[in-house]
Amino acid sequence: MKIRYETPAIILVIAMFVVADITDQKEIVFPEIAALALGAWVMEKSPWPGADLHYWLSPTLAALTGIIFMRFFSYAPFFMVLTAFCFVVLQLKLARSAVLPSISAAILPIITRSDSWWYPLSVCVLTGVLALGRVAFNRYDPAGASTAANPSGRGNADAWSPREMLHWGKLLAGVALIAFVAIGFGFTFMLAPPLIVAFVELSKPGGLLRDKAGKAFVLLGLAAISGVSWLYLIHTVLGLPVWVSTCLSTPTVFLLYHAMRFPFPPAVAIALLPTILPEEVLVMYPLQVIAGGAGFIALSKTLFGSDETPSRTREQMSGIQGASPES
Repeated sequence: MKIRYETPAIILVIAMFVVADITDQKEIVFPEIAALALGAWVMEKSPWPGADLHYWLSPTLAALTGIIFMRFFSYAPFFMVLTAFCFVVLQLKLARSAVLPSISAAILPIITRSDSWWYPLSVCVLTGVLALGRVAFNRYDPAGASTAANPSGRGNADAWSPREMLHWGKLLAGVALIAFVAIGFGFTFMLAPPLIVAFVELSKPGGLLRDKAGKAFVLLGLAAISGVSWLYLIHTVLGLPVWVSTCLSTPTVFLLYHAMRFPFPPAVAIALLPTILPEEVLVMYPLQVIAGGAGFIALSKTLFGSDETPSRTREQMSGIQGASPES
């Protein structure tokens, strides 16, 4: 990880919360921007290959999709989540984009029942800053920008192949199963959008990330506990603005990345999600995240456990995830 680029990422997150606090518009908050900043600016090699434009276009289109669903096609959350998932995957395929946090951008307003136009506008501005920052890092400090990498080892040529469609079909089935349990039994945050992104990341062909599923599970659980704890202490107990808690929760997750030598973008989004949730659900939030994380990881191993990567490819891809922090 490029430590010197962690500060701009944290500043971007804090600025988002400050603006949300000043305008009193909670819908401005997009927790996944922290994950995107980690992948685009901080990690040695980005987990999402592709053009800088994709970091702006894909999440913005996905956020707009989620809001349009909520405003004009609001049905049962179960069907809306699955439909939004399919729409975003189609958008990613058509744009030849690999920015997987876009999935979270579409599903977040469905889970939080938000239909404000502030949300896609915020995502548009935040990801625009992110993309411009990535361009600047590449232009003025090529060694400092996160390098595009393709963990799956595949290009765009087979994006519509039967094998690829089967892969996404199994992902949809996994999301449907967790959604059925989460929504049916009222455990909504088993389906927290960053967990869906984590499921897709951990299920990439080759099993490289799947080998680190234990670390991912621990990170997700600790991030959820950290996010709720800092929010309760800073905002509920001390009465300070929510953005102050993010000054602590975001660096806490970054420290966890360094301690575990495993930068996993969905974890930092999990830590920030409690800031836009009703106070009464916060006690159960970490438990539901842990349960959802366990369920998604179990499904990843069950549905994709037979996937293999040739040893040569695995050697080439070693270090993409879990790279040692460096200054």
